[in-house]
Amino acid sequence: MLLLYTLCIPLHAQKAHKQQTITIEATVIDQDTEEPLPFTNVIIRGTSIGTITNEEGRFELTFSKKHAKSSVVFSFIGYQNKTVPILKITSPDTTIPLKTASTALEEIVVKTKNKYKEYVDQAIAAIPLNYAQHPVNLATYYRELIKTDDHYTKFSDAASTIYYASYDNQFDPMQSKMDYVQFTRLEQNINQVPFPEPSEFIADTRDQAHIIALRKSDNLKDYKIMEQSKKLQAIDTMNLKWLENNDIGGGPLRLTGADKIKRLEDFLSPTTNSHYLFTLYKKSVYNDKPVYIISFTPKDPSTALAKYTGEITIDKDSKAVISYQYRLAKNAKHLLNQRFAAQLKTPKSIEKKTKKSFITRVTSLKDYQVFVSYSNYMGKWYLKRIKAINTYHNSGDLFEDYRVTTESELIVNTVTTDPVARIAIDQVYRTNFANPLYNHTLPYDAAFWNNYSTLLPTGVVGKALDDLEARSSLEDQFNKLK
Repeated sequence: MLLLYTLCIPLHAQKAHKQQTITIEATVIDQDTEEPLPFTNVIIRGTSIGTITNEEGRFELTFSKKHAKSSVVFSFIGYQNKTVPILKITSPDTTIPLKTASTALEEIVVKTKNKYKEYVDQAIAAIPLNYAQHPVNLATYYRELIKTDDHYTKFSDAASTIYYASYDNQFDPMQSKMDYVQFTRLEQNINQVPFPEPSEFIADTRDQAHIIALRKSDNLKDYKIMEQSKKLQAIDTMNLKWLENNDIGGGPLRLTGADKIKRLEDFLSPTTNSHYLFTLYKKSVYNDKPVYIISFTPKDPSTALAKYTGEITIDKDSKAVISYQYRLAKNAKHLLNQRFAAQLKTPKSIEKKTKKSFITRVTSLKDYQVFVSYSNYMGKWYLKRIKAINTYHNSGDLFEDYRVTTESELIVNTVTTDPVARIAIDQVYRTNFANPLYNHTLPYDAAFWNNYSTLLPTGVVGKALDDLEARSSLEDQFNKLK
């Protein structure tokens, strides 16, 4: 049976074990339609401990027994908050119905022609009031998967601790980029070519990550391109590292590059968002407070001055940005094509036939979309979730072209504001583009994962894990892959 589906231990099952943690599981639904509510915030009241529901509205949350008599607060945009005692969430079959909230809000009163840009500018100006002005420690869960054509070929997930610098407008893009691309050839396989990431997907040089536990699995060796190389007898498959190592680089911190509240970039930059047209998408409610959802799109789609289209959710009263999502605008897909290339020396027998001295393959980033949300703790907003979906095309010599889709997601389980500690140098995960999490060496620790809150695998991820289990169980793969 699939390992990741067995990690959820209901409350009544925990009683047989003298553990110091409790795990609860339930499904959040719309009270009227009974449809699941994906990505609902799930937080233990009065703390930063929490998770989100998956695509099917299900969640799993593991926490210390000292919170057993507390309650869980459920919040979702457009719905009234609901607070449920933990003792009432007694089995995975528990459902939590949320009631839709009234959205009868007054119109925003502003004076400028592009009035919703003014409202976004007010949100930018309020960042020092709404977001932490000091570093914090984040306990996070991170996962990533790779889909090659129609087959899921790699999966890895990790528990990590992140030292996260403050929202103080001190992000240094040039130094961060230098640190992100810096690596020595001696440390990496010469044929390794990581996927080209969106240009903003670089970690803040002030931030640090430590990988606590890691799992990984692959079925790439069964994939057709490996078979093609055998049939062509072009190169030994052991040397086909440009495919095996066409990995996601940077680990969990890479995704934090999408935290534009911290970086003040693009549509959340007071100096560049004038290139966007902002309009009111709809009025709604979140955390029992009124919010505005504002859409944005480039004013001039023929240039790359504004490259995204998307929506921003802003609290009406505090002007806090609660969430946003963005994707490449149509024309930006052509103007901002990012590519990495790899070459392998062609064997003499093939060189004579093909007249090619080298086999060249090029991986191009074709499209991506990003989802970011924050949660409130003690009057401040902190990063909660980042998800990115990237689409690539690989083409070149000898082998068929193929498509790749990568999905990666970072969930913050807990925020620690005091005390806050930097990570010891010997425990820092090197967050650069040529350091894939998949290559990180940690033994599989079943006991750890049995007492840890993951984001339940359903939808795309669930199908991916089923695909990856075609050859052997994930538990066997996790044990074998160090």
